[in-house]
Amino acid sequence: MSNFVNLKTDWAFKKLMGQERQMLSFLNSLLSEEYGEIKSISFENVEFTPVHPQGRGVIFDLLCTTENNDKIIVEMQNYSQLFFKTRANYYLYTLMSKVLNRGDNWNKMKEDIPHLIGVFFLNKRFGDERKSIVETEEFDRIDKVQFWDRMRKYFIILENFDFAKIEQPSSKDCWIEIIKNLGERMYKISPSVYEKADPALLELIERAQFCNLTDEELVRYEAGLKAIEDEIDFEEMLEEAKVKIAAEAHAKGYAEGLAEAHAEGYAEGYAKGIKENQIKTAKKMLNMGMSIDLITEISGLSKEEIDGLR
Repeated sequence: MSNFVNLKTDWAFKKLMGQERQMLSFLNSLLSEEYGEIKSISFENVEFTPVHPQGRGVIFDLLCTTENNDKIIVEMQNYSQLFFKTRANYYLYTLMSKVLNRGDNWNKMKEDIPHLIGVFFLNKRFGDERKSIVETEEFDRIDKVQFWDRMRKYFIILENFDFAKIEQPSSKDCWIEIIKNLGERMYKISPSVYEKADPALLELIERAQFCNLTDEELVRYEAGLKAIEDEIDFEEMLEEAKVKIAAEAHAKGYAEGLAEAHAEGYAEGYAKGIKENQIKTAKKMLNMGMSIDLITEISGLSKEEIDGLR
């Protein structure tokens, strides 16, 4: 067993990356070439209530504001989600709605709107994407020129990242390698990572040891780790079921039925499985006497749903 936490868990990511020194170092490794050096950041409230009663609120993992008032969302996504691109866009447009004030002059807003940046770590496959980093912004499709420079998204696909294949690793590569493999997969980390890592990253690794956790932090960490493991178990079971169904359908010649089952049954079954895992996690935490706020944070269920499990 490793002496270090898995940095991809909800608690560990927010706790260890939610430090100014570490976040500043990571963001500069990723963004400085495009935006210049970020000199300081502050962490903001991550919970945004909906504008109207029927709207959807959001809770970010981490939200930073730079000295230039640019806003940066940093998220760790451990679960496969069919419409994550939509969710990522919704996050940034929600953020935009909060930096604009009713009655502001549009000409003034053109100059005052900060850069809105989303950095999304994905611990699962991202469609058929083979690159390890996908960077998007708004472009004119015909002239292939930048249409608007205020919003940009970075999708860092951990499964596709291979540090060993990088000829001249950068500070950014060292950060991604540690975020991907810290914990049980530390044996995969090349010694050169520690040689090239900046002091803030080395400090994060030091803090990530289990011996530095309080009892309460250990409970939060283990709950987040269990949630990831449950998701992995569910996905493995789902893959096995898909293979079995495909083989049976092929043997019987039900090609049309297979297509329909894949399009409808997969999405429905996946959503049901995720919900069942959330309920299972919440029930265990209720039995352990944990607070509703903590159960909501870790399970993803609403307070009303958790009350209904009592």
